[in-house]
Amino acid sequence: MKRKTQTTRRSHFLLTGCILIVCFAKATFAEEGFSPLFDGTSLEGWTAAKSKGDKDWGAFSINKEEKAIHVYAGKKQGSEQEHDCLVSKKQFSHFILRMEYKWLDKRFEPRLNWDRDGGLLFHVHGDLKKVWPNCFEMQIGETPAHVRGNTKDYWKGRKPTHRFHSGDYFIVPPRAHLRSQIKRKGPFWDPNGELISTNGAVITPFGKEKPKGEWNEIEIRVLGHKKATFILNGEVVFETVNMEQKKDGKFVPIEKGHIGLQAESAELLYRNIRIKELDGNK
Repeated sequence: MKRKTQTTRRSHFLLTGCILIVCFAKATFAEEGFSPLFDGTSLEGWTAAKSKGDKDWGAFSINKEEKAIHVYAGKKQGSEQEHDCLVSKKQFSHFILRMEYKWLDKRFEPRLNWDRDGGLLFHVHGDLKKVWPNCFEMQIGETPAHVRGNTKDYWKGRKPTHRFHSGDYFIVPPRAHLRSQIKRKGPFWDPNGELISTNGAVITPFGKEKPKGEWNEIEIRVLGHKKATFILNGEVVFETVNMEQKKDGKFVPIEKGHIGLQAESAELLYRNIRIKELDGNK
């Protein structure tokens, strides 16, 4: 009886060990090739448009408890705060970038009554001290997906010229020297829609955001000028192709740029920012 018990325990330990190994292997494989773009303790490798020295990062600071980039930490609710842009010193072309964001409570003038707003920028170029530099953007916002223009909920309790919905696409600045192609049905991006050219903003129909105070996982996959894919909490919400910039009066492919994070009158956290560079020939 004792031998059977020992054998059973050994089998249990072996099975448990195998399960742990498999789970660890899956987690490791999922993040294989990724490197931290933010180390959780400092802003080394980044620069802010509104910074005024090595220890002044404008609207951005480190939240040690959350190991996150904190936007407008310690600022008084309702006070007036400048918009700001945090930009990676390194440029990237073909990559997968993953990160998390979470909304906090405070909002600030000049957008005190607007929906909370932020953004993940890529192919950032031009004047990096400008707010906003030239780029493409995956919108980060808090507007529920069903709340759109020409609906009774659109202006309810708000005064913005735009609502802000995570996963929407912006070209910054709009109608300037950048453009790309997207598939659209009506006002929404749709993978089965008609392929058109755009130099402005495109909204998505999906409501995949988590409530304020919970972490959202976002991912962008960028293949130079060929394609960019936005993923929000595990679901593809947008794609664009053939990204171009105007040079000497002609549109040419834009292959690379910096990564950027926005500060736009709302308190939030960015963390777990990691990137995997891809083979540019794929």
